[in-house]
Amino acid sequence: MPKRLYKTRVARRGIPKGPVNWYFPEWMAYFGVTKQTDIMERTGWSKATASQIMSGKQDYSPKIVNEAATAFSLAPYELLMLPEDAMALRRLRADALQVVNNTRNLDRTGTDG
Repeated sequence: MPKRLYKTRVARRGIPKGPVNWYFPEWMAYFGVTKQTDIMERTGWSKATASQIMSGKQDYSPKIVNEAATAFSLAPYELLMLPEDAMALRRLRADALQVVNNTRNLDRTGTDG
């Protein structure tokens, strides 16, 4: 019998190889979504897809992240952050833009230049 040159333990497509590193359940809780059917309606996912994602049995893909982000009106990268961190980053950005806008509206005094 020939010796195998590869390992046979290969994860099936969509099955996480380790911990799933996005925060979908936390975002569901943040928005008060508790039912799998609500997620299916918002995203268009099948019952099987929704079940596997909600239970952590299926890893995310760019398509899944984009669908979930659209469902929650988020930027896709925000799903990779805890809701509290993403909302803090949004507030920081809004505050920074406000500072920029306020400085643009200041009357210039003193010397020209």
